[in-house]
Amino acid sequence: MKRLVLTAALFLSTTLAMAEGLMENIPYLQNPTNNGITVTWVTTLPAYSYVEYGTDKDNLTKAMTIVDGQVIAGNTVNNIRLKGIEKGIEYFYRITSKEIKVYRPYKKEFGDSVTSPFYKFTIPTDESDYTAIVLNDLHKQQGTVDLVVALADTMDYNLVIFNGDCIDDPKDRDNAMEFVSYLSEKLGKGSIPFIFIRGNHEIRGAYSVFLREIIEYSTERSFGGFSWGDTRYVVLDCGEDKPDNHWVYYGLNDFEQFRVDQVDFLKRELKSKPFKSADHKVLVHHIPVYESDAKYNPCYELWHPMLKKAPFAVALTGHTHQWAFFPKMSPTNNNFPLFVGGGPSKKNATLIAVRSRGKSLSTTMYDMSGKVLAEVIKEK
Repeated sequence: MKRLVLTAALFLSTTLAMAEGLMENIPYLQNPTNNGITVTWVTTLPAYSYVEYGTDKDNLTKAMTIVDGQVIAGNTVNNIRLKGIEKGIEYFYRITSKEIKVYRPYKKEFGDSVTSPFYKFTIPTDESDYTAIVLNDLHKQQGTVDLVVALADTMDYNLVIFNGDCIDDPKDRDNAMEFVSYLSEKLGKGSIPFIFIRGNHEIRGAYSVFLREIIEYSTERSFGGFSWGDTRYVVLDCGEDKPDNHWVYYGLNDFEQFRVDQVDFLKRELKSKPFKSADHKVLVHHIPVYESDAKYNPCYELWHPMLKKAPFAVALTGHTHQWAFFPKMSPTNNNFPLFVGGGPSKKNATLIAVRSRGKSLSTTMYDMSGKVLAEVIKEK
């Protein structure tokens, strides 16, 4: 008999309980915003799934996905939102999935049930110190991830931001989940939230338009703003790196209006209370907007009028596969320092650490040996 197997962003390791036909489940946390956080995992068979969570393991709240009065069940992908999460408090959670063998109007038949061990997480307060690590252009290179992990494990990080071209060219869900599973096992560990930002390679591949099935953005769009500790992060999505009418897109892209939509978003965001009240502001997007030799750069003309006076401490980008650092007003008329993360090879890979300590925000870019490539320290 085929048994229920939790793939929960699974990485297949030697610790699997193969005799029982069960895998160790590694859920991943997403979208820690608006007093909530999302727990994501996948099962190999249709199941009824839920999360139990709380500050006390003996007094837990049960969370399911309910739409119009009906519990979502008989599916394989689970994105279950935990609500009422207070900042600065440690929460415990565990996931359960029960196979649904028969799902008929008047008959339901269940099979195996799997419950994970407890995981825990904490969302920092506005006064909390934190360390966020930012990675880009991993291009599904597990060997490079291993080097990143070795460096990241020397830091007490509590947020991971993937700044594009990490889940590149996904051809189907299994292909995408294989790498997300690896990231979850190695970097998330069931306790550290992920923020996924779309790069141009997440736009390519048959599954690219369906990535939302396993990736949850902080708003309904792939751009937006979110707060972490005392810092406001503003996320932009540059779309593709070639015009919509380029032959390689076969008429299936339309990013012109999409970029214009972000003009309206930026105007609102820069005037918003969360942005204005934040001690520090960080701009994040995959393709560099300020690049003097770019052959195609529609975002500059659209977004620079808003960005030229915006009080960002730094901007974090990638895409070029070659690390770079540009001070304020270099290479063009950027109003803030620019970090360009490296590429997927072990030689060119980088890790950017954003650390909030008291009233100070430091942004440091490292190579895989731990060497500091560039650093900016901003006081409130």
